Amino acid sequence: MTDTRVTVREVARAAGVSVATVSRVINHNGRFSAQTEARVRDAIERLHYQPNQLARGLRQQRAEAVGVIVPNISNEFFSRMIVTLQAGLFAAGLSIVIYNTNHDPDMERQCHASLAAQRVSGIVSANSLEDVRVAVRRDVPTLYIDREVPEGGLGPNVSSVMSDNVASGRLAAQELARCGCARPMVLTATAGFPVTEVRTRSFAQELARLGVSLDEKRVIHPPATDFPSGHDAVTAALDAGLDFDGVFAQTDRLAMGALEALRERGVRVPQDVAVVGHDDILLARFSRPPLTTIAQDPERIGSLAAQIMLQMVAGELEQGRHELVPVRLVRRESTMRGQNVA
Repeated sequence: MTDTRVTVREVARAAGVSVATVSRVINHNGRFSAQTEARVRDAIERLHYQPNQLARGLRQQRAEAVGVIVPNISNEFFSRMIVTLQAGLFAAGLSIVIYNTNHDPDMERQCHASLAAQRVSGIVSANSLEDVRVAVRRDVPTLYIDREVPEGGLGPNVSSVMSDNVASGRLAAQELARCGCARPMVLTATAGFPVTEVRTRSFAQELARLGVSLDEKRVIHPPATDFPSGHDAVTAALDAGLDFDGVFAQTDRLAMGALEALRERGVRVPQDVAVVGHDDILLARFSRPPLTTIAQDPERIGSLAAQIMLQMVAGELEQGRHELVPVRLVRRESTMRGQNVA
């Protein structure tokens, strides 16, 4: 069978430019005018040109792909973020390779080793425990999501995109205080993760500012961030006689597990215990009762991550970027206590 794949030379001829110019436009590398780019893009579309990713990777001794490491692909926040990230990278000719670590540091290290062997064009590391740059070459563009940039800080090949996790803790504290909660409890995300520590610390600080203390015995670290873990954590707290009148669950799935445990024990929500979740996944609005939560913006995070990664891969950044994405409170019935409804 004859290979009818369109070549870069044919694209260059159709656009009236050199092969080198076509390459620069495709790779977002080097200078070219907006008019030139428009002609090249038009020729690519008319001829249905597809870059030979394998050949490009072999020439450059790197894979035309970005490695994406997430702790839990089943978490709606990460899946929505990846969809947007992938769309942005695909549009520029980069594919993605996804690794799921299950919050396991050993698995995370194995993922880092695999990426180092593949010589990927860049790495997106979401909510990681380990610093990926310890295992992978320091010149590989690396973008951290929901993790403080490790030692060395931002640079041409190091950037970060984060939800405003300080605001997350603050908004949750304000909402429970508004409900009159005097004995709040926290169900944290995975223990040891930077995001968990930031949210919990901010929550405690805002409660203190509002005149409410957070007792350490009411800070609970479930083994996972899913529904069963939230259910089991609250069931165990009730069995132990722990006195609490509010819950800040750092994922919505933990929160919905908490709601189920409270319902099983005849504890009324929000009259007896108010509950705030985090993430605003689709199911939050359909829980019983509908869940008040802190909404993140995974699509905005994914879009920014793609944009910044492409800039780093093209060598366009003299200094890395740090983007903080706002969060917001979505109030539903799980915190609507009579006269406190606003």
